[in-house]
Amino acid sequence: MRESLAKARTEADVDHLTRLPNRRAFERRLSSAAQSAQQSGQPLCVAFCDVDHFKSINDTHGHDVGDRVLVAIASTLNSNASDTCFVARHGGEEFVVLFYGLDKDEAWRKLDGIRRAQAMKQMVNRDTGKPFGKVTFSGGIAEVTGVDETREALAWADEALYRAKAEGRNRIVAV
Repeated sequence: MRESLAKARTEADVDHLTRLPNRRAFERRLSSAAQSAQQSGQPLCVAFCDVDHFKSINDTHGHDVGDRVLVAIASTLNSNASDTCFVARHGGEEFVVLFYGLDKDEAWRKLDGIRRAQAMKQMVNRDTGKPFGKVTFSGGIAEVTGVDETREALAWADEALYRAKAEGRNRIVAV
């Protein structure tokens, strides 16, 4: 029974599609990471990442392909992250990343490297063989360290994401 309960708790914190931690797991991690960063004096940054033109991918190629794109982006984020990062699916086509011990500039360099790695990939609809080109993402980064309320840092990262989208997508903006 304990084993079943532990498994259910674990499953409740995992996004079923991407197998990344979900928003619920992220929010708990953000809270504990912010507290730890405050106590240790180490920097902590948060980033929102959003798949560029995701609606047109779904509309043109179908939702199954859109799901595969989300899995591919999740894989790129997760495989290029290091032990200084925590990657989660926030919902829809949006992902969040925590950068432990990295200041805003270091987090920007890390996430921009991941963005460039994704942008170099050429994606093809496996069902039709029709290429749909490069699938990119935009991101916004804010420092959590020194902020009274973590929600404030999330709002700043979200604003930075919107700036990245407004400035042409496929870019990272740090505030």
